[in-house]
Amino acid sequence: MKHKASMFGLLLLVGTFCLPPALRAQDDCANELSATTNAIGTSGITGDANLCVDEERVTASTHVEGLTPGDAYTVWFVVFDNPANCGKYVGGTPGVCTSADATMPFASPEAVFGRMDGLIAENGGKARLAGHFRDLRLSHGAIVWLLMFGHGPASTTDNRELARQLLTPQKVALGAPGLGASGDTIQAGGVALAVFNIP
Repeated sequence: MKHKASMFGLLLLVGTFCLPPALRAQDDCANELSATTNAIGTSGITGDANLCVDEERVTASTHVEGLTPGDAYTVWFVVFDNPANCGKYVGGTPGVCTSADATMPFASPEAVFGRMDGLIAENGGKARLAGHFRDLRLSHGAIVWLLMFGHGPASTTDNRELARQLLTPQKVALGAPGLGASGDTIQAGGVALAVFNIP
């Protein structure tokens, strides 16, 4: 019996180390940062966010409240690798990163972004959204945004429309038609933001 118990403990230990990094405990995070999630405009969405930066992965999460039940939301992971390069276009302020840096200058915008998570808000308006990015490296001095988009009431009759709500930014300016088609029922917009400065 003692042999079986020891064997079970060994298998459990080995199994834990074989789990993908996203499923392991995050208490071994090399560099953990926290930020407040603030409402954009009059959305009323607030919360807190965490960013874990390790050599082999970046993990991010945000806990929010104030969501509208039944509405679709996405969170976008935005990286400004060298903020000094932000704002170098007509109307921009050099060194100040804004959403315009996702599209300008056209040849090589400073912001790089990807979908982190998405959902339909449940009753109570609270949610946790998270993302895991393997092998992503963040430069010292970089700025990271966790930018939440609101997509309006989630479609209950058109699965294609729902997919666009949960999988794309629905912003033509970011790239039509993949990231935002003119035929989208709604052009999504920012509703909440958490900002991290990478040391």
